[in-house]
Amino acid sequence: MILDLHTMLVAVAVATACCAIARIVLYILHPGLAGLGYWAWASVIGAASFAVAGTGAGMPEGWSLSLAHGLVVAGFCLVWDGFRRFLGRPGLTSRFYLGLGGAAVVMIVGSHLAGSLHLRATFNSALVMAISAAIARELLWRTPPHRLAMRLAGWVYFANALFFLVRGLSIGFDLEFMAGKMSYGMTVVASMWWLCVTISVTLCMVLMASERLQADLNEQASRDPLTGALNRRAFASLGEREIVRARRTASPLSLLMIDMDHFKQINDCLGHGGGDEVLVLFATLAGRILRAEDLFCRFGGEEFLALLPSSSLMEAMGVAERLRAAFSAEGAGLDSEGKLPFPMTLSVGIAALAADEDMEAAIRRADAALYRAKDLGRNRCELAGG
Repeated sequence: MILDLHTMLVAVAVATACCAIARIVLYILHPGLAGLGYWAWASVIGAASFAVAGTGAGMPEGWSLSLAHGLVVAGFCLVWDGFRRFLGRPGLTSRFYLGLGGAAVVMIVGSHLAGSLHLRATFNSALVMAISAAIARELLWRTPPHRLAMRLAGWVYFANALFFLVRGLSIGFDLEFMAGKMSYGMTVVASMWWLCVTISVTLCMVLMASERLQADLNEQASRDPLTGALNRRAFASLGEREIVRARRTASPLSLLMIDMDHFKQINDCLGHGGGDEVLVLFATLAGRILRAEDLFCRFGGEEFLALLPSSSLMEAMGVAERLRAAFSAEGAGLDSEGKLPFPMTLSVGIAALAADEDMEAAIRRADAALYRAKDLGRNRCELAGG
C-alpha cells in the first residue's frame, strides 16, 4: 500500500511529536542542565513543520511548504544553540537569528516570484547542510573519547550534512522538481531520513544528559563540599595513577603537606563560619597557584595535600613558598577587625617520592617535615629527609 503524501507527512509529524514529548520531559526533569529547553523547542518546531507540510495549514501549497522549510531551519538553529549551551559555550546571538531569518525571507519571496520550487528546495538543503555540519563540528571537536553519546550525536549530524548535500545536488536531476511539482520519491526519502535522525538525536540527547548527570555525581563524590578540593579517597586513587606515570616516565613527583597555624584559635576568635572562610580562601589561592595537572586534597580539618607531577624537591619548595606568602598576604583581609592576636600563616612539609616507597610512606615523611616546621616556629616550609 502506498500512502498519500500528505498522510505520510502527518504520520511523520506525529512520530516527531513523540520525540518532542521525550525532550520536554527531559527538560522538566533536569531544568538546570543548559541547552535542554532549546532541544525541546526545536523538536516542537520540527513536529509543527511536518504538520504544516502535511495539512497545508489552510495556505496555498507553495507557501505552506516554504513555511515548513523555514520551521525546519529554525529547529536546526535551536538545536545548534542548545548544544553550544550544553557544552558551556556562548549561545547563538540574536543578530545571527535575525540575519538568517532575513536571508530566508528574501530567498523564499524571490523563489516564489520566480516560481522556482527548485531554487527554494536547494536553498533549504544548503542551510540544513551548513547548520548540521556546524553542529557536527561542535560535538566532535575536542570531545573526550569517553563521551560516547556526544560523539555519536556528532556523527549523526555529520551524516545529515552529507545527506542534505547529496539532496541539494540531486534536485537538479529530479524532473518533477524541475517542473515545479513535489517529488513523491524524494519527499518520502527525506521524510524517513528526518524521522531516523530525530529519533537518533533524541536518544543521544537523553544519553548525553545522563552522562552529564553521572559526571556531576562523580565530581560531587570526589570533592570536599566546603572547599571543592579532592577528598582523601579521590586523591588516593588519582595519586596512585600519578605514581605509576612518574615511574614509567622516570619523572620526579613531589608532595606538599600543608597545615594552617593556630587554626583552633582562628575558630575561637572568628567563629566556625570565619574558620570556614579561611579554609575556602586557602583553597581558592591554591587553585590559582597550582597547575591544572597538580592534585589538591583536603586531607582533614585544616590539613591539605598537594601532589606535584614532574616537579623536583626544590621546585616543590618554590610552590610551597608561593602558597605560604600568598596566604599570609591575603589572610589578613579576613581579620579586618583585628580579632586575631597573630597573623594567619601556614606551615608546609615537602617530600619527593622515593623509588621504593608508596604514597602512604611519602605522606608520612612529608608529615614529619611539617611537624618539624611547627617545632621551628611555624610559618615556614621544611624538606623531608630521605
